[in-house]
Amino acid sequence: MAGVLCFFCAVVSATTIIYGVNFVAAADDGFSHHESLDEEGKFQLFWKFDENKIEFEARVETTGWVGLGLSPNGGMPGSDIVIGWVKDGTAHLTDRYAEAKAQPPVDESQDWELLSGYENGTHTVLRFNRELTTCDEKDRVINEDTMRVLWAWHDQDPAEDSGENGPVYHGANRGARATLLLNRKLIETATAGTTYSLDLLMNNVLVPDQKDTTYWCRVFELPKLGSKHHVIKVAPIVTPGNEGVFHHVLIYKCKTNPNITITPLEHPGHECQSPNMPQDWYGCYEGSLVMAWGIGGGDVVYPEHVGYPIDDDENGGHLLMEVHYDNPQLMSGIHDSSGVRMTYTPDLRDNDVGTFVVGVIVNKYHVIPPHAVDFTSVGFCNSQCLTAFLEELGEPIKIIGVMLHSHLLGVRLNTRLIHEGVETVIAQDDNYDFNLQNTRMLQEEVTVYPGDTLINECIYNSAHKDTVTYGGLGTPDEMCESFFLYYPRFNMNICESMPNIDHTVRFAGVESFEIQYDNYWDVQITAPEHMVNKTYKEVMEAVPWSREKARDFSEHLMNSTFYSYCAGSAESNVDTAALEQPAASFPRGVRLTAEDVCSLTATPTPGPVGGSTALQAHQAAVHILLACLVALVLNVLAE
Repeated sequence: MAGVLCFFCAVVSATTIIYGVNFVAAADDGFSHHESLDEEGKFQLFWKFDENKIEFEARVETTGWVGLGLSPNGGMPGSDIVIGWVKDGTAHLTDRYAEAKAQPPVDESQDWELLSGYENGTHTVLRFNRELTTCDEKDRVINEDTMRVLWAWHDQDPAEDSGENGPVYHGANRGARATLLLNRKLIETATAGTTYSLDLLMNNVLVPDQKDTTYWCRVFELPKLGSKHHVIKVAPIVTPGNEGVFHHVLIYKCKTNPNITITPLEHPGHECQSPNMPQDWYGCYEGSLVMAWGIGGGDVVYPEHVGYPIDDDENGGHLLMEVHYDNPQLMSGIHDSSGVRMTYTPDLRDNDVGTFVVGVIVNKYHVIPPHAVDFTSVGFCNSQCLTAFLEELGEPIKIIGVMLHSHLLGVRLNTRLIHEGVETVIAQDDNYDFNLQNTRMLQEEVTVYPGDTLINECIYNSAHKDTVTYGGLGTPDEMCESFFLYYPRFNMNICESMPNIDHTVRFAGVESFEIQYDNYWDVQITAPEHMVNKTYKEVMEAVPWSREKARDFSEHLMNSTFYSYCAGSAESNVDTAALEQPAASFPRGVRLTAEDVCSLTATPTPGPVGGSTALQAHQAAVHILLACLVALVLNVLAE
């Protein structure tokens, strides 16, 4: 037995030593995600993950060192970095952390594990993995937040791991990219039946150059299919060069109107909700929300048990596409023909999918003060609204995905469910990026029952601002919303709230005022006397805002009363006017404390300081050989 054991150990030892010296190429199989980190496609990153680990493969056009980092904000300080290279046939990998814009020192705890690596005449390929949570304070936790991934390379291998002979400065070969590493995106599977596609495209729209934000609308007639079909995928089609301008899309299925205005094919459409937009297009907003897509989101593929219904004789045969064009540089001469491609099939899925919105009502009474590092705004869908539409449906709904949405000041977003008094997080992002708005597919479906409440929370950083930011549609304005993807589809489209105006203006010193309903709900101040001739915004700007004052304002609003409302599609029989709540308290549930994984584990044993994981394979071989010798001795003694 000892002979067999030692022979096995010798084979494992020899294999370990060989793989520590010379690695072979890794195959593509098994990787679920892939991104080109640089614009020229020289740094290709592949990865996959499970509940515990993430595995990367970096394929980089260089024969020198390769670096990958996880940054809190896109900069180098505070980043968790791994640098590797292949030299004389041996692959090396070092776990590092960055304290400044300088060569990152080697981490005492080597948590990145080298799996394989090789180079040819043009490329270096390294495969490595790591636990999602290492409990090393110098490592960043890899979770469902937006990650700023740093990338860099150099054409020379380092002579040593660190110091003067360590990795030299990368020069211009570096950058950062926001991505969702743990995005549970669905991959389109082969469909046994027939599928068709419908392109909804803008037609050579001249993006205005006199303002940074434009909402543009166009109505499309659905094909006459003769029976119900299911949309199973929606993919963006972006005009080359307009990737940063074509910011997000909302598609509405219009309520029934066979005489709706259809513009000629060559017509570009109209600015949304402007005097030029046909009046009957407003009826599309009373239909149902088909889908929401945001910049960086990629394809939206529905799970195999859901699809969005079209030609079902409920909402008519027309779609309105609303596109948000973002042009902060006020560039002129931008023409756009972007849109989406909808894939649909007559082979019906088990459930109809839908989308609804929860958040803060979008208007100027949503206030984010300046000089705030962590100002909190909240909106909610009251339980009365949810209950009414769920009872009309006759069953609970299941949330399968969420798209979190704010604008430039948003840094931490989350959405929560209160069920039977217990408050749980559905989705969150503590590192939000306005230019990466994915629909996050949930690991587990979340069931919403009558009596439940949904909450949407946004935390803003306005430390660099000197003036108040107000809610609005423009990119410089703010929003706080979540788009829920769910099934089975019910008739509620939107459910939002806002702190009562009375509490907002009284914090600024207003004693009494009147609402001018015929003037866009403007505020006319009647006391105190020195504020009578001031506008609402002048009063809010006059507050001596500071970080402490902003925090007091946030707490003041959270403890005030809220106006809440909901709206449904034209097919609903729910009396939404009766569900309006002019003075609702902010809903609160019992929050369960998340388990601290690191407090339950022992302190990780540090790896070799200043050493690469290429050495660890040799050390492992030594330990295995020692184990063989011990087994051999024990076997001799037993005989």
